[in-house]
Amino acid sequence: MESRDVGPGPRFNVRLVRVESQPDAQRLLTELGSDRGGVDRMSRKMQLIVVSAENVQARAAHIIKQVMLSKGGECATPRDVFLVDGKTPVRVIMMGTATHFRKAIRNLSIQPFGLKALASELARLLDDEFGSSEPRIIEAGRYTLDFGGRTLVMGVINATPDSFSDPGELWKFDDARARAIEMAQAGVDILDIGGESSRPGAEPVTLDEELRRTVPLIESLAGEVSIPISIDSYKSAVAEKAIDAGACIINDISGLRMDPAMISLAAERSAPVVIMHMQGTPRDMQKDPQYEDVVSDITRFLRERCDTAIEGGVDPGKIMVDPGIGFGKTIEHNLEIIRRIEEFASLGCPVVLGTSRKRFIGAILDRPEDQRVLGTAATVAFAIARGVDVVRVHDVEEMLEVVKMADAVAGKSRTNE
Repeated sequence: MESRDVGPGPRFNVRLVRVESQPDAQRLLTELGSDRGGVDRMSRKMQLIVVSAENVQARAAHIIKQVMLSKGGECATPRDVFLVDGKTPVRVIMMGTATHFRKAIRNLSIQPFGLKALASELARLLDDEFGSSEPRIIEAGRYTLDFGGRTLVMGVINATPDSFSDPGELWKFDDARARAIEMAQAGVDILDIGGESSRPGAEPVTLDEELRRTVPLIESLAGEVSIPISIDSYKSAVAEKAIDAGACIINDISGLRMDPAMISLAAERSAPVVIMHMQGTPRDMQKDPQYEDVVSDITRFLRERCDTAIEGGVDPGKIMVDPGIGFGKTIEHNLEIIRRIEEFASLGCPVVLGTSRKRFIGAILDRPEDQRVLGTAATVAFAIARGVDVVRVHDVEEMLEVVKMADAVAGKSRTNE
């Protein structure tokens, strides 16, 4: 490669600048010395936004492309979109700055073929991304969960003799209770208690057995710890008894599907819910899981489940979503989900991620369950850099340090402690 003679003049120290968010842009412009109006105006132009929209009529895709181009943005459509029937649903990918999108939204809102509804969805998406900097708040019983600042930590207590994470040794009532108290004292934000193993191949347990494992434990902890307790179950009868005992959050691995009464229970008891994606059941979920686009498919599923929950009376402000790492996914699926975890924020709900000690970590590092702390730490730190809201972990002392350090690097506020 030939060297370039830049001559005797000044060296300009030309470099690429990383701008991942509007706060990044605002910081850069403020350090430069721009006035407040300029900081607000130009920061909206410094971050490229890429938005995917499905089920767009082909004839509407033509309009979107024209509008985006006229406002300074861009729009990609399928190569043969001009050859198909105008009503055929297609996918489009729009690109531009926040300013480009806001100008386009105003135009799209008066267009036909469903584009008024699309404009409304785009406006909501931009408001979530570039709107109020106030943290989102979820009331969980007598507790308040603040999102948008530091990453919250959910500590896992598996009251199961065949738990993949604790090799069967934790489930002695006194030991489980002591460990839960240790987690609370260490600084976790939520305790998540489950009485049925969800490891690949696990067999379901009876209702009475799951109640025996969880309800007395929750009852004993509710007056001892000063953080919210979550019940990890897909059975409404278990969730109801757990809430009566002092739990205030429902964490359902089935996405509120396996027991239709779970939605009405959450609505009636005003309980926050974690809606998780799972392909299949724990017994068969790892038998050749297939997706067209794992993140797109899961996002579509979670959106449908959120809509169903809301239609059933669940407060939309009390929904969290979890893409379900390891629940009907290959190693490659899990890695893709983590790489693209920020895409789930488009659902408008706090995003929960549970990678702790999962099998894909063991497969990549060739480590047994009790030696996956460092692998877990890598996934937690990466996900925090991508904006995840809650991490679900077993090794809480180690992960609390990882979270605190990753939050600091990511520039997340530590004020909501």
